[in-house]
Amino acid sequence: MARAGITYYDVSKAAEAIKTQNQEPTVDRVREHLGTGSKSTIAPLLKRWRSDNGELADVSGLPNDLVEVVKALHERVQQMADQRIAQSRNEFKASNEELRKELTEARNSIVQLTDRQQDVNAQLSQITEAKALQGKSLEEVRIKLATAEAQRDEALSRTAELKESVAELKQENKDIRDHFEHYQQRTAEDRQQEREQFHVVNQGLKDQIQDLQHQLIQAESRASELIDTNAHLQRQTHELEKANAMHKSTLDRQVVDIQNLEHQLNDASVKSREQQHKSEQLVDNIAALTSQKADVDKQVAVLSQALEATKTDMIAAQNRVGVLFDENKMILQEKAVIQGQFKQLQESLSR
Repeated sequence: MARAGITYYDVSKAAEAIKTQNQEPTVDRVREHLGTGSKSTIAPLLKRWRSDNGELADVSGLPNDLVEVVKALHERVQQMADQRIAQSRNEFKASNEELRKELTEARNSIVQLTDRQQDVNAQLSQITEAKALQGKSLEEVRIKLATAEAQRDEALSRTAELKESVAELKQENKDIRDHFEHYQQRTAEDRQQEREQFHVVNQGLKDQIQDLQHQLIQAESRASELIDTNAHLQRQTHELEKANAMHKSTLDRQVVDIQNLEHQLNDASVKSREQQHKSEQLVDNIAALTSQKADVDKQVAVLSQALEATKTDMIAAQNRVGVLFDENKMILQEKAVIQGQFKQLQESLSR
């Protein structure tokens, strides 16, 4: 049944227009002239037009059945070739599009991994710089700690020296007192005579004792100050040790973070190499598909050559049919002549 929009009138007009161009109306030419319609719709309408116009034989006198068979063969070969070409093109186009998408995704993944690797390298550089700075800070802290320890040792040494000095002063004071008592005992009898001299000596000794007591107070004050300084240095040393422990803990955490980043970098490198391998496989697949396209083009060329050979064979067959038609025509003419002669012979015999 004809599709809506394609009528017998349209097909007959298209066939007559093609006929006026000294071309044989075929389904493909009618379809090309109309610009629409399917071959299954146009073929029966074109056959009806030929039947209505009495085209039981072509210009060469070929039988209509033979012409239809040859044309059907030609159309079938042409249709098969077109379908094969269209199918090959569609398959190649779909495969090529899919490979393009995969290649684009692979390139995007490579770009993302490259960016991530650059970020990881930047973070690693920052962590390395921070580690170097912390190392310098730790070295400075160690130097300060060593200096504080040296100051502490010096303060302890000075404290010990001052304690020894205080002990010597106490012993000297004790000796002086013992000597003074002994002197009083020895000079008890001569006190009256030596009172003034004793008073002078005693006053001198008292002044010396006061000086010694003052020196002792100063020494004790100095010892107290040194003890306070030592306690302050010990507190600073404790704080420095705590800061050193904190820096060491932070450094250990950063070392662990660096190791984790290195593992992530290695994983990213492995994934990058895998993506690169996939990209190379995609390139190989594209090359294979290109080779397949070349093979399909070769097959299309072979089919085109076969089509041309079929056309050549059809023309040769038409020529042979024409020759046979001429021979048949001559035979019919000779037959008519012989029948006329035979009829004349029968008439002469009947007389």
